[in-house]
Amino acid sequence: MKMTNRKNRSSDRRRGFACSLLGVATAGMMLASTGCVTVHSGWQAPSYAVTQALAKRDLGIDYLSSRRTAMAIRELRISIQMDSSDPQTHLWLGEAYRRKGRAEEAETYLLDAIRLSSHEQDSMTAQAARLTLSALLSQMGRYEDAIEHCEVLAEDPTFSTPWRPLTNCGWALMQLGRIEEARERFERALDFFPRFGPALLNLGILETQEDHPLAAIKVFDRALVSGRLGASALGETHFRLGEIYVALGRRDLAVENFEQATNKTPYADWGKESQAYLDLLH
Repeated sequence: MKMTNRKNRSSDRRRGFACSLLGVATAGMMLASTGCVTVHSGWQAPSYAVTQALAKRDLGIDYLSSRRTAMAIRELRISIQMDSSDPQTHLWLGEAYRRKGRAEEAETYLLDAIRLSSHEQDSMTAQAARLTLSALLSQMGRYEDAIEHCEVLAEDPTFSTPWRPLTNCGWALMQLGRIEEARERFERALDFFPRFGPALLNLGILETQEDHPLAAIKVFDRALVSGRLGASALGETHFRLGEIYVALGRRDLAVENFEQATNKTPYADWGKESQAYLDLLH
């Protein structure tokens, strides 16, 4: 019984981490977690070799959950050598390479995950791969390619969190200068989930670029209280608010937001840039 409980807890831990896979960040855009990538419930291991492959895959996922990315890559590569047909292994290896900044390798494995998922009828893995890929391609500056993948997800009636691909599409469209299309995607995302922090942050950036400072302040404030932003995104939001308040001549509010940015991200660019502003304002 104890062994079974340990196995169940390990499975639950992997499942919980799988639910957080669909995440990636760019300046002002986070591919946040969505869906839940799990072992295909109808699949049975036909041989000892494949069972070992699954064990290696799960070990790689555990390493990735504890941010031991190099070890994760090692185990996932071994798993693929044992069984190259499992879409989830390709998905996780793509995510591991994305975290390492090896974008071309990440793209290859994510595309393989989509292709293999169609054979296995594993829609959740395909959805996870598309969402991660849409953000990765934006990071690579391939915005048109990114839009192709996130639009597929946004229109997929089986995808449970459409606000995430809509946010990614909006970011890519904004980079292409297609402002009204980007705004429409962000607003649609917020129609689904009014407190989705990444969409609010991106919409605030759009309003800033369009020289609508009061509208940007309102949206950034909503992002701050959304409870859906990580430390880096919180630092960026405060930094951008600080810049707006500098332009508006509100030194007190500018200092307040730059101090928040340095507190949230003291070693990141947002914190360092905010400290530079503080040195000038004091």
